[in-house]
Amino acid sequence: MVVSLAVAAAVAGASAVTPAAAAGTCTTSQPSSNAYSVTLCITAPAAGSTLTGAATVTSTVAVTGSNPSIRELVYTLNGAKLLWDFQAPYGWVLDSTRWVDGTYTLQVYAIMQDGFNTAQTTESLTFSNAITTPPVNNATFIPSVGTAPPPGQPVVVGAVGDGAAGQTSENDVVNLISSWNPNLFLYLGDVYEDGRSMEFDNWYGKPGTPGTFGQFYSISDPAVGNHEYAGSDLSGYQWYWNNVPHYYSYDAGGWHFISLDNISKFIGSGTSNTNYVAETNWLKQDLANNTSACTIAYFHEPMFNVGPEGSATNTTGIWQILAQHHVTIVLNGHDHDYQRWVPLDGSGNPNTSGVTEFVVGSGGHGHQSPVTTDSRLAASDFSHFGALRLSLGTSGASYQFVTTAGATQDGGSIPCQATSKDTSPPAQPQNLTATALSRTQVQLAWNESTDNVGVTAYDIYRDGSLMASAAPPAGYLDESLQPGTTYSYDVVARDAAGNVSQPSDTATVTTPANATLFFDGFESADMSNWTTSTGMTVQGGVVGDGSYAAEGVAAGSPAYAYKQLAHSWPSLYYATRFNIVSQGSNSVYVLRLRTSTTGAIVALFVSSTGKLGMRNDITGVTTTSASSVSRGAWHTLEIYAGINGSSSQASVWLDGSPVGDLTGTQSLGANPIGYLQLGDNSTGKTFDVAFDNVSADPLLIQP
Repeated sequence: MVVSLAVAAAVAGASAVTPAAAAGTCTTSQPSSNAYSVTLCITAPAAGSTLTGAATVTSTVAVTGSNPSIRELVYTLNGAKLLWDFQAPYGWVLDSTRWVDGTYTLQVYAIMQDGFNTAQTTESLTFSNAITTPPVNNATFIPSVGTAPPPGQPVVVGAVGDGAAGQTSENDVVNLISSWNPNLFLYLGDVYEDGRSMEFDNWYGKPGTPGTFGQFYSISDPAVGNHEYAGSDLSGYQWYWNNVPHYYSYDAGGWHFISLDNISKFIGSGTSNTNYVAETNWLKQDLANNTSACTIAYFHEPMFNVGPEGSATNTTGIWQILAQHHVTIVLNGHDHDYQRWVPLDGSGNPNTSGVTEFVVGSGGHGHQSPVTTDSRLAASDFSHFGALRLSLGTSGASYQFVTTAGATQDGGSIPCQATSKDTSPPAQPQNLTATALSRTQVQLAWNESTDNVGVTAYDIYRDGSLMASAAPPAGYLDESLQPGTTYSYDVVARDAAGNVSQPSDTATVTTPANATLFFDGFESADMSNWTTSTGMTVQGGVVGDGSYAAEGVAAGSPAYAYKQLAHSWPSLYYATRFNIVSQGSNSVYVLRLRTSTTGAIVALFVSSTGKLGMRNDITGVTTTSASSVSRGAWHTLEIYAGINGSSSQASVWLDGSPVGDLTGTQSLGANPIGYLQLGDNSTGKTFDVAFDNVSADPLLIQP
């Protein structure tokens, strides 16, 4: 068996490469057991190339034999660690302007899941940028105070760590935080694997790069993690953040923020360490000068932790200082999970006037499991990637830990220590709207309410009766409605003390009596109802209904269309009529469901032998049923997907009959459906398929 991981798509960035050879540079090696062999190639840039500016580096890995799978690729430059790549396809951008001109040796080796390190693949490159002395970043770090929220809305802070590794799960966390439109972002440390400059540029993301943590650069204030230290070298971290100090403070949104460095490579393990003494003396003075009633301190390694990374005992004195000065919240990363601890005093005892610690190392670089229990742990999540959302009030903050699927796993509010009993109600929710998404679903939206401590819930009233309570942020999807019916909604904001706002203005909506979420019979004679279309045409020769139908004809090139849905759906039915006019000796995809970022979820195909099949794009498992699809005839095909992690559901109907081989529990990931795909986006195939009456709806479309 040979498993090949394809070359990465080109990574954006200005580049100039003068190739010396067209073929990739490859090395083959095998473990002592000879159970398999690995061929590792650098496919770009070519060996002997001269690089000017930024250039894309790509690699492929092919495994012959019993494949244990690949853990990561490790790149070095002149023997020094350069970048670790954790996910295929393997590709990243090398910025040659970060080094002086000259000849360099680029090497890469793979670490397999069984611990075997392959032989290194090596090639020589020349950097030519008219740079004769080592580049230096002389900029000065200035803490960001973020942006101001719209009038009448709270300051929203996003916080997470342990996610910058170039993995899809990291992108999902970034997209989640972006959906909050935060005013301030706190990164709680760790850029993988060694916090090198190219790892910051590629995995954390250059400032402003969409889909990476770098997109929040202008509103970000970091804390250093242990992975940013290569020995005592912090050059990647300090360059990226313009020479950020080990510890600093600032005021934003009426709160005082303190970023600390509690990594043992800096403060050591005892209280006599020179850096520890300097940092704690600075901290005491900073807190003594602080006039804000509410304070957040954040640093990478947690004082209290039930996970495998353990507790940062070198932080005991720091915790005592924070508790003595009535700091409200402490944020940490390090352990790859979410934990919230009850308020604790300086000795770690539960105390309502103590400090609340959050561990939010759920940024996308793997999960860790608890290794012990502790009665002081109030809430935890060791299974999901996600981030912490804080809404800051004048006397406290509300918090929610939200997963990348949009589920709120934990929420509540924390009063600032100097405040008295809370008797102030939240502000009235403003601008309530109700939009019918389908015959049975209405999306509610409103502006988030402010509160002196923090809103912990919104009570939703339908036709005068309480029908649900939802944690912030503002918004609710009502899925228990009847077609062709008028409904009225009101929303009330509530805080942890039981104070309630005035009801919002009423929003009224009528659900459609008979309409699907999406339908295209192609009677417009074009593909205008689709977001993008490649290799698809509309014709009147092979038609299932009406005068026109779409047709995808492929002879090596893809033929497909994407439809972006206005909202993401945790469950959806998707159907079409289709006619396989002709098909080569290859399978052909008919329907595919994708996430809101176009990540593939699940697809239906017809095999080269005419059997209907399903590919689970999350697990990579392909199942071929016993149901036959005849060529040259019209068929009706429908798929249902209910997204719920490992408990997701899939159902399939062919010509109105259930296909039992393709129906049942599936692991379809956690991200809801945001795109429809019609046709096959693969290359190298031959087919001619017509499509008609394409529909998508949260209700069953046909028997």
